[in-house]
Amino acid sequence: MTAGIRWPPRRPAARGLRPAGRRCRRRCKQLTARAAVTVPNLYAVLSAVNAGAGYSVLPHSLCQEYLEAGRLTRLHSPEEPPLNTLFLVQRPGSDANPDVLRVGDRLLAAARAW
Repeated sequence: MTAGIRWPPRRPAARGLRPAGRRCRRRCKQLTARAAVTVPNLYAVLSAVNAGAGYSVLPHSLCQEYLEAGRLTRLHSPEEPPLNTLFLVQRPGSDANPDVLRVGDRLLAAARAW
């Protein structure tokens, strides 16, 4: 199940790193199966897989509880996990809102430990 997500995703390479898609294409077999179910977000994908609708590639952080409880089984553990780039963004002009500034500061501080 791919949930309508293109894999590997297209994204620019980080400085000094090759895109995960290139690494994957060299070492991984290309998927040929069609999606059994298309759902709007990763939580719905997780629910569908947990209900027995098939399999998917999901972030460990999202399904850790299900793995620990034995409700899901990890099928593959890559030597080099995929690179997930996150961007902290906000609407123009929202920097005048002290709540937005506070949330941004907390997220940036927490991200240093990731």
